[in-house]
Amino acid sequence: MTPEPKQQPWVQLRTIKRAQVLLVLPCNAAACVGNYFRAEVYRKSGWNAWREADFLLRDLREHGRVAFAAVDSSILETAPHDPRGAIVLETEMERAKSPDGKDWGAPSWRWFRPTKVGRWTALANLTDTLVRGVRRVESLGVRRVMAVVNPRAYFLALAAAVAECGLLDRWILCRVPAQPRYLLEGVRAIVPIVRAVASDPRYPGGMCPIREFLPALRLEARVYRDRLPARWRPWGTVPTVCTMQEGPSALIRAARLR
Repeated sequence: MTPEPKQQPWVQLRTIKRAQVLLVLPCNAAACVGNYFRAEVYRKSGWNAWREADFLLRDLREHGRVAFAAVDSSILETAPHDPRGAIVLETEMERAKSPDGKDWGAPSWRWFRPTKVGRWTALANLTDTLVRGVRRVESLGVRRVMAVVNPRAYFLALAAAVAECGLLDRWILCRVPAQPRYLLEGVRAIVPIVRAVASDPRYPGGMCPIREFLPALRLEARVYRDRLPARWRPWGTVPTVCTMQEGPSALIRAARLR
């Protein structure tokens, strides 16, 4: 008797047509094999932020109501002129695959900080590519987009791209410290917000620092001393309050009442 194929331990959507929320996460080392869920590629525990989000949102994922996407700077190397930009949907992860199967490496800030002559070319290229990605995502008709991306360059570029596209009132950008150890905590913190937004389309967009991370964000702001050009300067400061009209606490309360 032929054994049945082993079922993968995560939900992977084939289409996002039914998605009410698109959750944008950072890419990870498993991009090199064209599957952000494949944490075992680089971590013995076999776990990462994608697997955490899928586990905590499994019921919504199984019904196709929450889809995932990644901000992935490797697109700048593999397909810099791709009209889909640097936001990779979970239905198209193959396009982030490394030609030689090797890890691209973490998106370190030193790759994007200014050159010796003060040029911000790398960050500008990433932002331009994300503008294309944001416009493409918006054309897909997903009701609401949320993002939790912790690499500093990713957050600055995505925030600038969303603002330039005039979508800050529709997208929810959750701010977490750049240190990788905060990412899983950030995913856990925003899950109630994702559930609330999936259930009620009335919640506004905006910039949303996660309250418990504010001390770490303020400390981090003192570490990064590069003066940002005007394009990214508004997003480099740590807001003292959430700019969403109802704030994350209202979203979380609403989610818990359901």
